[in-house]
Amino acid sequence: MNATSQSNPTSRRGGGPASQTNAAAPSTPAEQPTAVQLAEKLAAILDNVYGISADIHPLASGNAIISLYLGLLAYTDGESFWWTSPELSNSTSPLLSSALTLPVAAAQLAEHYRVLRARPAASLLEGELPLLADLIPAQHVVPR
Repeated sequence: MNATSQSNPTSRRGGGPASQTNAAAPSTPAEQPTAVQLAEKLAAILDNVYGISADIHPLASGNAIISLYLGLLAYTDGESFWWTSPELSNSTSPLLSSALTLPVAAAQLAEHYRVLRARPAASLLEGELPLLADLIPAQHVVPR
C-alpha cells in the first residue's frame, strides 16, 4: 500500500485532518453505503471537482470498479478504495495505492489521472497497469 496515503495524515496527498473524514460517515451499520453507492459518490466528486468522467462497474462480489482512464482502475468494497498507481515502486513493480476517504481518494486519483494523460497512449498499452478487459471476466460483472 502507499504509505503516504495511509500513515501520515498531513502528507501532501492526504491533506490535513479535516480531509480525513470517514468516506461515508455512517452512524449505524444500516447507513453504510454499498460499494456501488460509494463508487458513484467518488465518480460524482471526480466529475464535479476535477472534471474527470468515470464509469462504475458493479461486481457480483458486491464490490465495484471505477474506471477513470486507460490503466487507472479503482476498486471499492464500500469502505475504502485501492488502485494501482501509475508510478512504479523502488523495485519497478506496480505500486498499490489506497485511501479510506472520498476526498483523499478523489485527489489522489485525479493526480494519477493527470500523470497518465501526460503519457502517450501507446506506452500505457505496453505497461504494467491493469486494463479493464483483463481484470473483469464476464462472469464477475453484474448484468443490468
